[in-house]
Amino acid sequence: MNATPRTSFPHTLRRIPKPTHFPSRPHKLPTSHSRIRVLATQNAPKPANSCPQNAHHDPGNLSLWTANEIAEAVNGRIVKWGSPGTISTDTRALESSQWFFAIAGANFDAHDFITPELSRKGCVGVIGNRVCDNWDKGFVEISGDTVNSLVKMANYARHRFHGAMVGVTGSVGKTTTKSMIALALESLGNRVYQSPGNWNNRIGVALSLIGIPRNAGSVILEMGMSAKGEILELARMARPSIRVILNVGPSHLENFASLEEVAVAKGEILAEVEPGDVCVLNADDPLVMSLPIPYGVKKVLFGRREGCDVRLILAESVDGGLGVRVVLEKNKEKMEFQIHSPGLHLATNACAAAAVATLLGASLPQVGMCLSRFCPVRMRSELEVAKNGIKIVNDIYNANPVSTKAAIDLLKSIDCCGKRVSVLGDMLELGAFEMESHEMILNHCCDSSIDLVCLVGKRYFAAAENLNLFDTINTVHAHDVATLALEIVKRLDCNDVVLVKGSRAMKMERIVDAIKAMNMQSPCLY
Repeated sequence: MNATPRTSFPHTLRRIPKPTHFPSRPHKLPTSHSRIRVLATQNAPKPANSCPQNAHHDPGNLSLWTANEIAEAVNGRIVKWGSPGTISTDTRALESSQWFFAIAGANFDAHDFITPELSRKGCVGVIGNRVCDNWDKGFVEISGDTVNSLVKMANYARHRFHGAMVGVTGSVGKTTTKSMIALALESLGNRVYQSPGNWNNRIGVALSLIGIPRNAGSVILEMGMSAKGEILELARMARPSIRVILNVGPSHLENFASLEEVAVAKGEILAEVEPGDVCVLNADDPLVMSLPIPYGVKKVLFGRREGCDVRLILAESVDGGLGVRVVLEKNKEKMEFQIHSPGLHLATNACAAAAVATLLGASLPQVGMCLSRFCPVRMRSELEVAKNGIKIVNDIYNANPVSTKAAIDLLKSIDCCGKRVSVLGDMLELGAFEMESHEMILNHCCDSSIDLVCLVGKRYFAAAENLNLFDTINTVHAHDVATLALEIVKRLDCNDVVLVKGSRAMKMERIVDAIKAMNMQSPCLY
């Protein structure tokens, strides 16, 4: 998080006695016994592609491990000494001065990739069951299951960290909210570390803990799951002092019989809390609010409901749908700021981030100032303008019914001089809810008056046939991404706005690349 120096932005704070500057809107701002501050962000620079909340990727900022510490952490034996370094489990991404932790899984064995080439790349040592012949760098030998040894190392790292540990789970919004929390905590001046990307499974959380810098004051991790018991294991490993549940929705339903079962699985993050820990809950989600809270644990609520500790007063699209104006309230103080990114769902993420950041000592104005610098996490509601003029909402990282509906709403909110086009790939892992979910999304496209609906995958095809959609709206379907890409580029113009969304396995990035590569024959007229 703090890999780059904090940048000064030309924001100012001004106090306004009453919120009379707001035009009439559905969500009125109560004014009695309250204060409101406005962050003057309308002239602020748009966030660059290199976002402050994404600065944690530099391995030089992570924790250095000595051979002795590694051996102690994994209960291993030092066969050959190596220099201190950070830890990697991927030979393809391994950089100089890193130890390679060789993981043996059910379908692969990373020991097979230990070659002299690793040494030439700058690898300082191997942690694993074995090395290749003539290995000339460090080697800490472990016996037995390598993943269990990785978890041991993570537990060791967690034991020596004494700052605030935030764990975030939910069906949608984990990565974005994690990044917002990290950004909001910048105002406190302490070093903030967040898990890279979406490292939210057993290996990802373990590596995130192993990578905590020694001088970190706060750590934010996301925790995902696809089956019962997984969140519990991650929570035992990370032992968060602040545990956040964003929402419960229809994702990974192939392993659950109902949304109530999903809620119970998400609630595992609360199972082994300790007195003094804090749980941060979405008050607008009935399934989240139905979860039992252990005795002695402080409960902090965020959302639109009256009585929330941090309340979302207003969220509205601005700048032609390219930004979101947000008003939050805490202890009768209100703060308005603008997020320079499309999508009203970002306001709820910001509200959750504010609930966490204010718990840790940030003021609401500080939170607003920081979040006004937010830009989207890569491939999550990421707005890109291609050289040919087409606006692309790149939301291809993953998809479930909740996030896809939000993405269609985002598309609808963006000003458009041409066509609004939704390119949707199958949503996977929905089990018995598969057909119902795909039909719901297609009905939402119809209700939203999307000009062109492009579909790829057998699930959307079956749902469209059930709804007789091919005869009622402008629709294109293909069974594979490559074929759909060829059809889409024939139908797009430079003033169009295109949403691309689908489950990760659908490889929707190929659609994005095809649109970017289009060469328009005539200039756009704006």
